[in-house]
Amino acid sequence: MKKTRRNKRAAGGSAVLRTAGRAGFFILWTLILTVAVLFGVIYVMEKGPSPTLTATFCRSMRETSAIRWIPNIFLTDEEIDALKSEDTQDEETAPVNTSLIHIAAGAERQADDGEPALQLIEIANGTVKGKLLIVKDPSRVILGTSNNLGRQAGLQLTALVANYNGVAGINAGGFNDENGLGDGGTPQGLVITQGQLAWGNEGSTYNVIGFDRDNILHVGRMTARQAMADGVVNAVSFVTHDGLASALIINGEVQTKNLVSGVNPRTAIGQRADGAVLLLVLDGRSINTLGATMENTCDIMLQYGAVNAGNLDGGSSSVMVYDGEIINNCASVTGPRNIPTAFVVLPEEAAHG
Repeated sequence: MKKTRRNKRAAGGSAVLRTAGRAGFFILWTLILTVAVLFGVIYVMEKGPSPTLTATFCRSMRETSAIRWIPNIFLTDEEIDALKSEDTQDEETAPVNTSLIHIAAGAERQADDGEPALQLIEIANGTVKGKLLIVKDPSRVILGTSNNLGRQAGLQLTALVANYNGVAGINAGGFNDENGLGDGGTPQGLVITQGQLAWGNEGSTYNVIGFDRDNILHVGRMTARQAMADGVVNAVSFVTHDGLASALIINGEVQTKNLVSGVNPRTAIGQRADGAVLLLVLDGRSINTLGATMENTCDIMLQYGAVNAGNLDGGSSSVMVYDGEIINNCASVTGPRNIPTAFVVLPEEAAHG
């Protein structure tokens, strides 16, 4: 009897091992096939018959922090160099003509065309999807920063907006993010907040995106000293990994040299002639939408009347918060990232214009 029981247990154990072995074999081959298919797709993207698709794919990958090495799988350094977005970060730009922006005074603004103080618009232009928030009073838009820039991890956008008692916000400037492992606490470029240079060097030249004391948006290439001399009190900087500058529109003129890009999530800020601020976040890297090009982003800004507009940090950092909630599809697989800076929309009663 005892031997029979032992035999049954042994047989049962063998059956479990066989089942586990078959499951393991199935999983292994599934992984092998998945990797093979993935590499096959990458090969077609990089070496396929469409030069346009290859260029877009490679530019899209190179705009990321964590997987910008993917084009190197099947392409040589020379082939990749030929597909890079042209470096425009050192090119001169025209200064913003502030006379093109006419911001109504408080009482006049209250008595005008009845446009809502905040207008949230769903963007769905073909495969390009996202959110646009129009802030009628530009004095409500300020720059928020995380604590102890460069010495402490950044904050998620929800926390950053909450720190300023904001009602909405978008991510802003770039930050150090080597291999996608940055803590979001160290800005790239410059940060000017409340009229003070919080990050960067006065004499260095940056691609600046920010507001002056009259709540007019400035975009373009300038030194930190020049920006502050022009009255800029809240500003950040952003340049893509391959050196694509941030200005999209200056004085109504499209900056075409800055629009050659890949497809990714995007964040941008613009201003209409009446002073209203356009906060734009476009989704990407999902089954619903791969993302947007710089040209797509610029086109939307033009559609909604932007006279000046600049591209902000994108990719996994692209997030919009409204009423304490993230309202776009964040592309980061680990959830919203820590960031050092954000453009924050204050409550109407807190506006200082």
